[in-house]
Amino acid sequence: VSLPYPDFKTPFAASDASIKCPQAVFSAEGILQCLRLNIFVPKTTKRHLPVLVWFHGGGFVFGSGGEYDGKYLVKHDIIVITVNSRLGPYGFFCLGTDNIPGNQGLRDQVTALRWIKQNIAAFGGNPGQVTIAGESYGGGGVELHLYSENEKLFNKAIIQSGAADEEAMYLQPDSEAAFNLAKAFDPNVTKDGALKLLAKQDPIELMKTFNATGKLLRVCQERKLKNKGVENFITTNSSHFFNLKKVSGTPIMIGYNSKETFNDFVIQPDQFYEDNQDIFLKKIRDNYKLGKEELEREAERVKRFYLGNKKVSKETMLELVDFMGDFFINHPEEKAVTRFLNQNAIVYKYLFSYTGNSPYRNITGVGAYHTEELQYLFEWSEADVLTGDENLKMRERMTKLWADFVKYG
Repeated sequence: VSLPYPDFKTPFAASDASIKCPQAVFSAEGILQCLRLNIFVPKTTKRHLPVLVWFHGGGFVFGSGGEYDGKYLVKHDIIVITVNSRLGPYGFFCLGTDNIPGNQGLRDQVTALRWIKQNIAAFGGNPGQVTIAGESYGGGGVELHLYSENEKLFNKAIIQSGAADEEAMYLQPDSEAAFNLAKAFDPNVTKDGALKLLAKQDPIELMKTFNATGKLLRVCQERKLKNKGVENFITTNSSHFFNLKKVSGTPIMIGYNSKETFNDFVIQPDQFYEDNQDIFLKKIRDNYKLGKEELEREAERVKRFYLGNKKVSKETMLELVDFMGDFFINHPEEKAVTRFLNQNAIVYKYLFSYTGNSPYRNITGVGAYHTEELQYLFEWSEADVLTGDENLKMRERMTKLWADFVKYG
């Protein structure tokens, strides 16, 4: 639905980067009127600067653009824009209807890109030189923008530690999702009354209740919409991600960190490993449709590949980190690279393994864990302030590499 622009009688003070969309994972906060762009511009008289648009990670349930300060990137004469988009049920209810077709959060990003194309010149930016980038689920979203059915609003892409078909990223529509959530507020609610009931709830309480259900709401394959004025974002099956018009000739930088899941394992007690002796079987069972005998055979084969004759234990933590990193991120990214090459993209791969500011850097065999590269690109609210010559050199090196890709591909 197209709404009129706000009628401001006085200048709008666009200085509050703290606004978030409703969320209740690490903190319970946010407002529904949350769609914001944070624009970082270098101190320069140059015009027509290339633009980097950043989509944050967080599993589509937490995070915000305001957590990422682009001041180090803009020193290299680019403009940086970080984006808020709706999360959880507000962003990813996929009911298969024209009113709630699914992927509202990704549609918010399309709206942001259209606004940037129309307005970034007023900030000194070049609307014809826009790179979209993201990390984790934000990176998976970047890949989906390459396959989406709307017009192409960017000319380069950066995908960090994410892919469109990583585990639980791309799901089938769930027409019962709103009804099931509404029953948590009123067990007697009807299907027809579910959406009206949810609309009356406090957004933070709704997000808390949704999180308590343990349900997943992610990107979905939309049914083709018939009503005029309602656009599809993506309708293809995940096994047919293809859009030659968008992908062909597009420079794409894609990569992951050397020990993606290290921070998930290092905090676990010994009992965790005792309780997860069947971790290989469980992960394969949950993601592949195999018969009992084939499942057990494949699980044992994968276990031998990573552990040899060793058992799951604290002593095999690094091998388990490799397995989970391959399973969740690295293998899906390699599949994405194959898709890109088959569609004639220009692909640049990277591996990030620097551990200079890591709290685990003194552990033998450690590498860079999930999100660890972000502190060398942004002043990121989730990381400590960088100190030390080597760390500062790495930030300078990283920001220049990313900015050069934005400029030159």
